[in-house]
Amino acid sequence: MVRFRHVTISGSVGAGGINRYNDVAEIQELLNTRLPAGMRSLRIDGDYGPLTAAAIETVQRRFVGLSRPDGRIDPHGPTLRTLNFARSRPPVTHPLAAPSSPPPHAAPAHDRPSPPDGPRSTARPAGADAASIRASGVPADIVAAAQASQAKWRVPASISIAQWILESGSGKHMPPGSNNPFGIKAGRGQPSVTVRTREETKEGRSVYIDAPFRRFSSLAEAFDQHGKLLATHPAYALARQHTDDPDAYADALTHHYATDSHYGRLLKSIMRGRNLYRFN
Repeated sequence: MVRFRHVTISGSVGAGGINRYNDVAEIQELLNTRLPAGMRSLRIDGDYGPLTAAAIETVQRRFVGLSRPDGRIDPHGPTLRTLNFARSRPPVTHPLAAPSSPPPHAAPAHDRPSPPDGPRSTARPAGADAASIRASGVPADIVAAAQASQAKWRVPASISIAQWILESGSGKHMPPGSNNPFGIKAGRGQPSVTVRTREETKEGRSVYIDAPFRRFSSLAEAFDQHGKLLATHPAYALARQHTDDPDAYADALTHHYATDSHYGRLLKSIMRGRNLYRFN
């Protein structure tokens, strides 16, 4: 079985941290797996310096959703949880990509209700002015795609945007040419791109596999299909009871959209840090 080793540290790393050699080296290696394209990888030398400090703040902005990063990673803090989650989670294999493989906790096929015949709502969510969009740090086209998904499928826009940030690092880590920020695997006959990805065995050995990911014609299509998935599959029935409460919706996705027990907490941290609720 291929899986990532979750990184643990004995003390804080970063601004004002203890910065023990072994802890810094662990964090440097972990940061290198999430740095955006164009940013130089860190040297794994156990020395907390300006480049490591800049990398910590970068991932806190892009992955944790902190508008004012503190530049510090604590042993049980949200930054380390987010980085470990993003590194260890395998590509999403949802029914949208593979209808024959229901996710954990889904009802047996013969017990599943039929999906809705169409969208749940045609009402458009409240718009957002340009100043609010700029303040959030989320591109206007992402806000528009999330709001369109909310209008059609009743998935809170703040949820879709938070998942876009968490799953793809604000769009920085998508399979090339896929327009697929949610990491959705491709099923047989679906448009796809094949990507070689690095994973780590339980022994700590790196292995490379080729995996097919869904290819969407646009990000708008990806958000629409993501919304359709959450709005129609029985695995997310609990979440659909909270379309007017994004925090409860996020909690209801835990153990269903992702097995990580902190998944809902991470989404709420991003929504609050960026005040994404304004887009609902």
